[in-house]
Amino acid sequence: GQLVEAAADIRGGSVTSDDISRVTSAGMRHAAGAGRTVLHALPVGYALDGVKGIRDPRGMVARQFGVDMNVVTSDATVAKNLMLVVERCHLNVEAMASSPYVAGLSVLTDDEADLGAAVVEMGAGSTTIATYSGGRLVHASGFALGGQHITMDLARGIGACIADAERIKTLYGTVLTGGSDSRELMSVPTAGDDRDTPQIVSRATIANIVRHRAEEIFEMVRDRLADSPFAAEPRARVVLSGGAS
Repeated sequence: GQLVEAAADIRGGSVTSDDISRVTSAGMRHAAGAGRTVLHALPVGYALDGVKGIRDPRGMVARQFGVDMNVVTSDATVAKNLMLVVERCHLNVEAMASSPYVAGLSVLTDDEADLGAAVVEMGAGSTTIATYSGGRLVHASGFALGGQHITMDLARGIGACIADAERIKTLYGTVLTGGSDSRELMSVPTAGDDRDTPQIVSRATIANIVRHRAEEIFEMVRDRLADSPFAAEPRARVVLSGGAS
């Protein structure tokens, strides 16, 4: 996500929908670098003659009209390959949307978006973040760490196959250990050979493996939020979504 400012002179005296489209398109062209494709160009706020903070400028009179927008881009090759996968299943792609933006639409109430909130969508292979303020998406970012990495850590840490590690994570995975967790033991089949003797693992061991990776993910979320406009919203809330949450 990248915040972009664009401005233009008003031809007819009052702002029309055509003026908004013209200025937004100019900002999109400026933000789309080489090898990038624009997924969203979402207005954050408008300005008339340098006065900012206007939500809907249509019909208002001004000499110059400006827009602050959040332009969300992705790698053009990745987006093209994703479209090809869908089209080879005999489906047409009507539009593409970034998952953090869609997650915000689905899980935030209008009040939460107005007051300020960050949606952290935790998927299997990636974690994405959408920051909302004043009812608008003001920042989007993400990184390639998610629930599947916790599963792989468990599989390596306790010597289990990936399917068993996923089931253990789903049923017993936690980041908080209790006093009896070190005494609660479970039998885990060894990866590879069914004839091997199952190993005995404590719930505390599982929780420690899960916690280390979860801490790494949330440290990266914290750093991304510190770089976003969310840092200016000290009392805003964080909403967790996605399968790994």
